[in-house]
Amino acid sequence: MKASATQGAKPTHLHRRARSVGALLALSLGAKPAGGEINYDLSGFGTLGGAISDQDFIYQRYIDDEGTINPDTLLGIQLDTKLNDAWGITLQVKGAPSNHSDTTWEPTLTWAFLSWRPTNDWLLRAGRLRLPLLLYSANNDVGATFDFARLPTEVYSVTPTPDVTGLSFSKTWLTDAREWTLEGYLGMAHTDWRFYLRDGFEPLLQAGSLYQGLDMALGGLVLSLRLDKSYWRLGIHHAAAQLDYGEVYTGYPYVEIAPGIGYYQTFEELPGPGVQTTGTVGINLLTLGTEIELPFQTRFVGEYVRRQFENADIGPDVNAGYLALLRPVGRLTPYVYWAGIRTTDDALNLFEATNGTRVPAYIPSADFINAAQIAGADFLAAQDQQSFAVGASYSPTPTSKIKAEWMHVRTGAVSSFVDAPAGEESGGRQLNVFSLSYSFMF
Repeated sequence: MKASATQGAKPTHLHRRARSVGALLALSLGAKPAGGEINYDLSGFGTLGGAISDQDFIYQRYIDDEGTINPDTLLGIQLDTKLNDAWGITLQVKGAPSNHSDTTWEPTLTWAFLSWRPTNDWLLRAGRLRLPLLLYSANNDVGATFDFARLPTEVYSVTPTPDVTGLSFSKTWLTDAREWTLEGYLGMAHTDWRFYLRDGFEPLLQAGSLYQGLDMALGGLVLSLRLDKSYWRLGIHHAAAQLDYGEVYTGYPYVEIAPGIGYYQTFEELPGPGVQTTGTVGINLLTLGTEIELPFQTRFVGEYVRRQFENADIGPDVNAGYLALLRPVGRLTPYVYWAGIRTTDDALNLFEATNGTRVPAYIPSADFINAAQIAGADFLAAQDQQSFAVGASYSPTPTSKIKAEWMHVRTGAVSSFVDAPAGEESGGRQLNVFSLSYSFMF
């Protein structure tokens, strides 16, 4: 992604969300029920959780050996309004750590849509919607509805945005033993992409986290099959993304100073032929998921995501997946899972080449050039990581879960989930994360 010296700009997407909600409320105020009164259902959900690791560097924005409540703790309120048998309105607000700051919490309007069900097998929605991307996408904030202490980050961080403002449809076909569902959506979304700069690139960029906004036009189709107690899901998605602050870097040209000595032009401020850029980057997403009932009441859950960048050779071009086994024993459900994510070979090779390039001190502006190599490598946002987790959930009531988990993480060449200290690498790391949480609905 292209770097920018501009940080902390007020996100304009909040204004766009306000206009969308205003339009939806106007529709609701003008709606007339066919008969009877309008029905309201107010509900809520939340999680109080903590996590601590055995390392002093930061993992997943917050987790280190001092402990934190930020990764899991949240509170949400949802209002469902039934105008009549066919029409309804849903509003949901969530309070949680900000998705464009490491230090603040903020309320977020997660759902705000008008729904129309003309028949039992058709559902149409318009407004701010949760995307039908992964098995737990629709309910990933409602921890009481799944057993994992934390959904595998390697997979659930890959989707470019959880929500879209637009239109969606769902069509269901029922047979004697099968239930087929086809879902589709089309809309716009804004998200913030986080980068972490180990050493900074003075005077242009400071060390630490930096958020850059992406505006996207998205569309996709998801086909699912439910057979007895098993479930399969296949999705194809496409997004056209534009960076708020300018062009997207698509690769770094190599500049040779002398035989065997050179550097990668990671920023326009460095001498060279010019960094290749594009105004719009295409993102293709393939999602596969299944939940299968095995003998002895054991459940197998697995998901795979392929995120491909059409015209940029950068780190977010990844393969990711996880495999899990769960077995309920009364109110207790122990589980194990393995998860992994890896940048494609071309993008990972570019990271390793850029990250490992240094020019000798006698080269003019050597410090500036070398700092640009490290910062440029960080902006590639490459991934090479695996994790293994053992945990359990306990349901004291039908609407609550207590969860505990131990997770072991290993990074390969690099991991953008690790905020490496200045002068160090995120690759070649190991850490253990211990999590405890209580999730509820009301």
